[in-house]
Amino acid sequence: MYRRYFFAGIALLFLNVALSACDPISDQPELYEGDAILIGVALPVTGTLGGAGQSVTRGIHLAMNERAAGERMINSLRGLTIALAFMDTESTAAGATQAYHGLIGFENLPVVIGPISSTATEALIPVLNKNNIVSVGPTSSKTGLSAQSSYLFRSSLTGNRIIPPGVRTAKENLGFRNVATLHNAGDAFSVSSNEVITEELRSHSDVSIVTEASYSRPPGTAISEADIAGPLDAIMSTTPAVDAIFLSGLPEDQITILPAAYRRGNSAPFIANLLSILEVKTINEIEPGAAEGAVTFHIWLAGSSNTQSQAFVRNYTQAYGVTPDDWAARGYASATILLAALQHTFEYDSNSIREALAGIDNFSSIFGSFSFNDDGDAVYDPMIAVVRDNEFVPWPVVGE
Repeated sequence: MYRRYFFAGIALLFLNVALSACDPISDQPELYEGDAILIGVALPVTGTLGGAGQSVTRGIHLAMNERAAGERMINSLRGLTIALAFMDTESTAAGATQAYHGLIGFENLPVVIGPISSTATEALIPVLNKNNIVSVGPTSSKTGLSAQSSYLFRSSLTGNRIIPPGVRTAKENLGFRNVATLHNAGDAFSVSSNEVITEELRSHSDVSIVTEASYSRPPGTAISEADIAGPLDAIMSTTPAVDAIFLSGLPEDQITILPAAYRRGNSAPFIANLLSILEVKTINEIEPGAAEGAVTFHIWLAGSSNTQSQAFVRNYTQAYGVTPDDWAARGYASATILLAALQHTFEYDSNSIREALAGIDNFSSIFGSFSFNDDGDAVYDPMIAVVRDNEFVPWPVVGE
């Protein structure tokens, strides 16, 4: 049995040393003694998404450290010990599946934070259902996945919630009429994002999709400029010329495509679902100015006026010496939401945690008022922003 003293205080037992900005994450859980609940963390350390995985993990660490300090100040009684068990997913769906199977073998491990991609999340759904283990996805956003498992919860907005207001807001500000779409046909998130973007664009009678282009690269494999040259040239040679390019791709795609298009003389702004500030800065380091004017449909910005978000930015900056990016924010949010659920249950088995997460409603988070819908997907207000001088500048979101 798990002890029922969660409110009395939390003593955190980290299974590796606390991360600095560049510390690696151990890929094997260590044995521990005492009465504890293990929270698995299955995120990429290596591979193309390793940098994003490190940021997500630092956000998780910060949330756990803050909770531990706060609970100890309130009450010094012995409480439930929470240990974090890390596994490297290696930026692939196969790596994520292997990591989850490794974590499932540990006693008192009812919940995992991860994985990072929709492709990996989709591959894991049978594993979750077979083993009755809860998964809290900090970044996965393909529409429809959570409905396939009562054990899957996702704290990042899905495409059907973020894309329609994003398209409307971009149209209001850019006034586009002729557009192109470009997506990664080898990635679940990208395909789903492109489908929702296309559906929304076609609902606007004054907008024409001049060309629909694609390329195919699975998560974990980087693309080259040669891979994308054909689709980019097709887009840039259309008649009439396009006013905007809607890109649905992974971070490793974005940091190749935007510089390549810039070098080819493209002047149409990219509108990229969930383009992060980390990718913006990387793109502009590769090719200064290549990300200028890009638009993103987003979930969080460092300049948010939300008081909890501002406190997160201060605390993260103090802890790690850098301003958090949105990957870190998503890790922080997923951990705080999970901890809030744990505070509302007296049993720490997977079914009890699943019910507690399903009960999260109007929770005050760094994203604003946060709820899970009946499928386990996040509900809160999105943010839409444009890149100006290497930073995001938010636009007021246009309603229906």
